[in-house]
Amino acid sequence: MTANPIQRAERQESEAEAESQLKPMHAEAAEVEAEVNGAVEATEAAEAAEAATDELIGIFYVENRRRKQNIKIVVKLCPEGVYLRRETAQNDHINEQLIRIDDIIGSSCGQRLKKRARGGLTSCKSTRNQQQEQHQHPEAEGTAAAGEQQGKEADNSAYLYIYAYLKKEKPLRRVQTLRILRFRTSDDYAENLATARLWHRTIREHKQRTGAAGQVARAAGKKLLILLNPKSGSGKGRELFQKQVAPLLREAEVQYDLQITTHPNYAQEFVRARKDLMERYSGIVVASGDGLFYEVLNGLMGRMDWRRACRELPLGIIPCGSGNGLAKSIAHHCNEPYEPKPILHATLICVAGRATPMDVVRVELTHRDRHYVMYSFLSIGWGLIADIDIESERLRSIGAQRFTLWAIRRLITLRCYRGKLYYLPAKSSTEQPAAAPAAAPATAPAAALSTTETPQEQANSQADPQPAAFSEFKDLPDDEDVQLRGDNQSDLDQFADALSLDRSIYRQNADSWHSAVSRRTAYYSIGGHSSRSNRSRLNVSQRIEAANAEFNQLVPVSKIPGLQMPLSAADGWLHEEGEFVMVHAAYTTHLASDCYFAPESRLNDGLIYLVIIRAGVGRSQLLNFLLGMHNGTHLPMEQDPHIQVMPVRAFRIEPSGSHGILTIDGERVDYGPIQAEVFPGLINVMTTTGQ
Repeated sequence: MTANPIQRAERQESEAEAESQLKPMHAEAAEVEAEVNGAVEATEAAEAAEAATDELIGIFYVENRRRKQNIKIVVKLCPEGVYLRRETAQNDHINEQLIRIDDIIGSSCGQRLKKRARGGLTSCKSTRNQQQEQHQHPEAEGTAAAGEQQGKEADNSAYLYIYAYLKKEKPLRRVQTLRILRFRTSDDYAENLATARLWHRTIREHKQRTGAAGQVARAAGKKLLILLNPKSGSGKGRELFQKQVAPLLREAEVQYDLQITTHPNYAQEFVRARKDLMERYSGIVVASGDGLFYEVLNGLMGRMDWRRACRELPLGIIPCGSGNGLAKSIAHHCNEPYEPKPILHATLICVAGRATPMDVVRVELTHRDRHYVMYSFLSIGWGLIADIDIESERLRSIGAQRFTLWAIRRLITLRCYRGKLYYLPAKSSTEQPAAAPAAAPATAPAAALSTTETPQEQANSQADPQPAAFSEFKDLPDDEDVQLRGDNQSDLDQFADALSLDRSIYRQNADSWHSAVSRRTAYYSIGGHSSRSNRSRLNVSQRIEAANAEFNQLVPVSKIPGLQMPLSAADGWLHEEGEFVMVHAAYTTHLASDCYFAPESRLNDGLIYLVIIRAGVGRSQLLNFLLGMHNGTHLPMEQDPHIQVMPVRAFRIEPSGSHGILTIDGERVDYGPIQAEVFPGLINVMTTTGQ
């Protein structure tokens, strides 16, 4: 092992006072309680506290009451973690243990905890035992109380609590571990506390050096924003958070703000409207199911500064709801355990402080004469699985068995849907946007729809009675209506943010902000007073155009035609028309915690896995398909005429009828033509591995 020069905080060996050996404790936890005794000068402690220590070493003792001897423990804190080396008196048997710095979630120091800590302080006497002893020996009650008070006053030790969750293989699990170090180098509690704080601070610094951006942001004073749906988890969302999540956040020393959702789309409105989101928070954690995460995602994309928000605010999820496909997919990506304690394991991922890019799929759909855009992270369904998911809601009272019962019914009365399916295979890398035909179809509206919509356009549809997750194109004021007036600062402030206006063909007026030939995509205000000279006006115009050009490069420009534009086979698009039992697109490995739908999917592979089941498939084959989704064996290994899976970058579904079910991330949307395109790595999600 390579290590920096050793700077010891204590060099004197000491007696130990501990009531347990170095062994696993209750709830798979372990405890080492050791005390440091000796003489360390106050000046040396102060110098050690001021020095930037990479490595600390302490010699501790653990009392073995059965053998009536002390076991020597050498504890070394270094950037790799905490080494514990146990030596026997014969010096022929040595046990070593490394607690990796990544497995340590936090530490605390101070006086001894009076109550049983998470992971167990077995040396603490329980109240029940005390009451029994006092009942059996009432004459000793006063003496015991006096002795306890005297011992409390005589204990000048400082305690360091190290909280860790060790990762174990076969089976994959996290073992809760607690290490307690007792420092008693002086009769002065302040000096002992200074030594304990040095170790505590060094642990925190080592964790920050591991490259965890979240740890650095929290060290800068930023908090986590936690959005909790109290109705999740069969209405026990608040209780689950208080019992399982909050204690872990305390151990990790994570400061957070908790927001309780009160109505649908609350999270989306809160995230979109909060102005100090990036300045105040280091990330956003959703304590609910996939539905609340969908709201947060679309709320971020509805902000004027959505690019910065997606870059600086990683998103995490704690599975307190019923649909937990994303939480399971993230655990699968990180090779982290999920069962039997999904809330605990997901919380450990959220406090790790690392983030990994994740794909986002931009979805366009039309219903009657309306055009909507939303952003998806999980799946899009048409046909069998969507029917089972939505129609079984009437049996929600029986729990997860509702899916099995409704799947049997749907197999008996199998449905087929006629329509057209277009998809762009992943092997066909179309770098240039698909060219529109020279003449628009006769059925196309006079004002063609844009191929790319920005969050600002979504904000214009908030007053619409449709769901807030949708956005509708609306007319915007002409360019000539906007003037830069340096003599009125309030007029300038209203253009403080960029207006994301992509190259659109929504309006045919050449002077419109949405003009197809306009080069402007964003408008900025220029502070200060404006001169009336032509030279000054030219300078302002050049600065605006430069800002617009820079902004235009950052906007994720769509590479496919709009939903109402035709798709050309010359650009790599494939097309089939007929009857389908199901078309389901997934971009995460799991659709639910027990549905391993796309085994080859990755968080940031830039692919959509399109599963197509055509009419004519046998019911027995379809039954095997549904049963195999639990372990990922449902997809055919060889070429199959009825069931096919293919990686694509975009697809379009055009149903022929007007009755059916379409779902996006498990939520039902209006039935009609729908188109999806993947944007690789658009957001960051909290993981333990990082990029």
